[in-house]
Amino acid sequence: MIVRYLTINAFVASFFQVQAATAPSITVNPSAAEVRLGDTRQFTSAATGLPAGTSPVWLALAVANGKVSATGLYTAPTVLPSPNTIMVKASNSATAPTVTGSATVTLLNPIPVITVMQPAGMNVGLQSTVIITGVGFIPASRLMIGGTPVAAAKFIVKSDTEIDYTDTPAVAATVQVTVVNPDPGTRTSGARALTIRPAVEVLLSPDKRTIRGGTMLALAVSVKNNADQRVKWFVNGKAGGDAVLGTITTDAKGQVDYHAPDAIPGASVTLSASSLADPKAQAQITVNLQNPTPLITAVNPAPVEIDSTPTLTITGSGFAAGALVYVNGKAFATQVSSGTVLKATGKIEAVPGRVLPVKVTNPDPGTITSMAFNIIETAPKNCKDASNKAVECMAFADAVRLLEMATWGPTPASIAHLQEIGRDKWFLEQFAAPATAWPLATSLNEGANRIRQEFFTRALTGNDQLRQRVAFALSQIFVVSGQKDTRYEAMRSYTVALSDNAFLGYRNLLGVMTLNPSMGWFLDMVNNDKANLVKNTVANENYAREVMQLFSLGLVTLDSGGTSTGTPTYTQDTVTQLAKVFTGWTYPRILGTAGQWRNDQYFEGPMEPFADHHDDTAKTIQLAGQNACVMNAGSHQAQDLTDALDCIAKHPNVAPFISYRLIQRLVKSSPSTAYVSDVVAVFKAKQGNLGEVVKAILTHSEATAAGSGKLREPVLYATALLRALDATVAAAGASGIADQTKLMGQDALNPPSVFNYFSPFYKVPGFGVVAPEFQGFNASTGLSRLNFAYRAVNNQVSGNIRVDLTKWQDLQADSDVLMNAIDEALYHGKMDSALKTYLTGVAKATNTNPATRARKMLYLAAAAPEYQVEQ
Repeated sequence: MIVRYLTINAFVASFFQVQAATAPSITVNPSAAEVRLGDTRQFTSAATGLPAGTSPVWLALAVANGKVSATGLYTAPTVLPSPNTIMVKASNSATAPTVTGSATVTLLNPIPVITVMQPAGMNVGLQSTVIITGVGFIPASRLMIGGTPVAAAKFIVKSDTEIDYTDTPAVAATVQVTVVNPDPGTRTSGARALTIRPAVEVLLSPDKRTIRGGTMLALAVSVKNNADQRVKWFVNGKAGGDAVLGTITTDAKGQVDYHAPDAIPGASVTLSASSLADPKAQAQITVNLQNPTPLITAVNPAPVEIDSTPTLTITGSGFAAGALVYVNGKAFATQVSSGTVLKATGKIEAVPGRVLPVKVTNPDPGTITSMAFNIIETAPKNCKDASNKAVECMAFADAVRLLEMATWGPTPASIAHLQEIGRDKWFLEQFAAPATAWPLATSLNEGANRIRQEFFTRALTGNDQLRQRVAFALSQIFVVSGQKDTRYEAMRSYTVALSDNAFLGYRNLLGVMTLNPSMGWFLDMVNNDKANLVKNTVANENYAREVMQLFSLGLVTLDSGGTSTGTPTYTQDTVTQLAKVFTGWTYPRILGTAGQWRNDQYFEGPMEPFADHHDDTAKTIQLAGQNACVMNAGSHQAQDLTDALDCIAKHPNVAPFISYRLIQRLVKSSPSTAYVSDVVAVFKAKQGNLGEVVKAILTHSEATAAGSGKLREPVLYATALLRALDATVAAAGASGIADQTKLMGQDALNPPSVFNYFSPFYKVPGFGVVAPEFQGFNASTGLSRLNFAYRAVNNQVSGNIRVDLTKWQDLQADSDVLMNAIDEALYHGKMDSALKTYLTGVAKATNTNPATRARKMLYLAAAAPEYQVEQ
């Protein structure tokens, strides 16, 4: 047993000796390593002395310290343990390790890496957060800006992949951003550039622009130094504005517009744009506001009656508080009901063409007037006769025709007035109207030039139109010319005498004109001395001849129709005898002086008689077809004159002679014998009352018949055109016209001779028709007529004479409205259709503004041959 024991022991000892020689072990390579958080490291193991078939097994680590895979791949944790040194072990058994091997692992912080910064910039003065994205960020990571640590309060490590940096930069620059991980294993990331831009700015334009209510202004806005271009809008501090202040809109294309309200809130609004990126960054502009442009779409009632006082309802848009309605330039009392409705009350006045332009003017700020809305005006409807009895109103055509003959030309107001009161009452008014006063001379030596200005001033503006018109007709029978009577007072005396006596008896006028010192000077009766055998002088026969030839009888006897019977009315002996009657008369004495033969030239009052210079011998005046008129020797000077003038005035030639010439000057160039005869009958029945004769002339059926008329004398052409266009004359008077009518062949108050401007018997060559006015018509004077028409419609006649052209351009020059208005104003609705078509075509072919088109059409209408003839 002892032997067996020893044997066993020996065996055991032998066994252990063998085992000691090959003790099992495991070696881990590498035996020591540094691994950064989150990184991996491959370890290998080698075993010795282990039983065959046995291999090392890697022992798992705690989660906080990483992990080892079955193949020895070690993955470091993401959080640094304390201490930061760990062991990586390998064993011969995972469940009961007896033999192990290990390696020392020193854990280090990860290497930080910045991959993206969003945004990549910040703005001075704006608190912003930059999100720094990357890897390897740990709670202990530190942020560096430009190499300088950032205060801990300004950044936060949100995760191992994100750091948020919040700051309000003060200085613009480009800085480098890095992240630093501390020990163990301190490392710095690569740098990323961060742009610190200047402060956010908002740029807004345009500033101080002016727009009208109801319109919009395109705005341009941009945000500078920031990628976020969004802004918030304000109008007078109100976000987006509103219906009162106006609104700001942005369309699908990004266009921004400010829409002003129709009713503006004030003279201006402030538009502001605030950056959404930095609300402190904002810009503002001022938009000046003006009242909207008014637009009229309808006027009711229309048409309107002349001389009525309606309340018009004007509808449209853009009517501002304080808007005024103007009808043909005259302000009506206006009530603004709303921005689309106005009420206006006023009197409807007659206007050229009987088309009224209605306009609306909005007040300041930005006072502006609408385009015209044209309405028709009609003749008065409630008419009364001379006894105030309601009657049918006078027809427009009849009123126009009468005024063409009886005045210096119809005006819109005079036509309407005549229509309203009728012909008979109109004559009563005109006969009763006092003669227009003529100013006195500035001195006794003042020249006659101003008298022509006064003449046209009264013709264009005087209320006594019929009186003046008849006086002008008489001035072409009882002719005195400023070519000899060169003093203002001389021509004034003459024109006043004609005007004052235009409606009285012919015999009265004959006496007044005979003793008028202007006539006396012109035809040599003043200071006409009796015959003197010693001096071998005889009485001057000039006035004696002309008073018969031109002022009363004519050269041959006439029948009641004005037709010559071929017998001379007087002989040279008659002239000689009558010349004795007209002796012994001199100028009236100047006030405050003693009268004497051959008084100084003075024209206020009739000539004065001086018996010593009067031929008081017996005189016999023999006129054909009449008993001789005898003045006994020794008769009183005044009685001789009365008897001689009575002798002339009662001659049967006077009625047809004067009637015929008045018809020529007032109505037509070549009246029928029946027309003359009818007027002569009135002349005789009314004992030569010129007012009655004129009325008979103007109301005769031949005068009112269509087609009756004559070529307009230059003076009448000028006044008729200006009055038809409702021209106004300044207080300084109608200067400038006389020179232009002179170029047309008629120098007002300056006829070339005692035979007037033209012969009453002149016939147009080749036509055989009596047409006196054509005697002065030629290429030169005809061109001057065209020039006058041009000047009239372009306000170039005189600085004191103005035609309101606004009305005409308001009538829309390329429309039928203007054409019809011109027809009504100048042709009184009788314009030939061919002329109307021509004028309309010219207007439409004229590529220019409405004012120019209107003036061109007016000019062509006024210059047309059809307008040159009064009919």
